[in-house]
Amino acid sequence: MVETFRSDRTFTVWQYTVAHHQRVLLRSSRPTVSDARIDLHVGGVSGMLLRPSYQGLVIRAGTAEERDHVVSVLGPEVFGRGELLHVIGEERMTGFIAGGPLQCRETYVDDDAPSGFLPMPETA
Repeated sequence: MVETFRSDRTFTVWQYTVAHHQRVLLRSSRPTVSDARIDLHVGGVSGMLLRPSYQGLVIRAGTAEERDHVVSVLGPEVFGRGELLHVIGEERMTGFIAGGPLQCRETYVDDDAPSGFLPMPETA
């Protein structure tokens, strides 16, 4: 198991867009002004299964068996462009994102400030 991210903080699916290469943004707000806001971004999303929020978050590279499971549910095209499988859950899959690399950014800005990743269109 190759762990790529771990935090005890609460993360929310902050934004998802099908424009600009299907991107998803998960965010952990700043618990106090001395804490950083944490943004997690994946571009090129071809499939995902996410809860609205997570109390504590572990993201790791998917195993061959987990990849096969995702293909059995969504079909082989989910990995048609070489997408990576980012699995949520330490011991078992509780969600996933199939897409480009996982990117992490910590900043000391308000929740409504842009993430610093490519701009995402406003939601209605």
